[in-house]
Amino acid sequence: MTSLEKINTDPYKSRADIIEKTANQVIKDFATFGLEVHFSGNAAMAYDELSDQLYRHITVMVKNHIEKLQALLYHIDVNERAIRRAQEEHPDWSYSELLSEMILYRELKKVAIREYIKENPDWINQ
Repeated sequence: MTSLEKINTDPYKSRADIIEKTANQVIKDFATFGLEVHFSGNAAMAYDELSDQLYRHITVMVKNHIEKLQALLYHIDVNERAIRRAQEEHPDWSYSELLSEMILYRELKKVAIREYIKENPDWINQ
């Protein structure tokens, strides 16, 4: 694990600019696979708004397009080992709920890492 992978995302979760960038990252990655995701711009509602849409897309892909889902997960960088571990930690969650949560977290982490590097240009020397 690199030092960038250890970045705490908590400080970024309440920042409207980070929420918007995360939503845009989700929209972009899902669009790559022909899936529409919309964001109203309301940062306070972003999690519910996005997770509901991701849940619906994932549910359809699990039932009808598993290869597409696997490609999406690979593209976003959600790996099978992490999914299995999350299933063990949250046995009461549906597969679609679990993946929706994991995707949103991974997308947030991507944005947080970019922001961290921008805010800390000397991070490599740390």
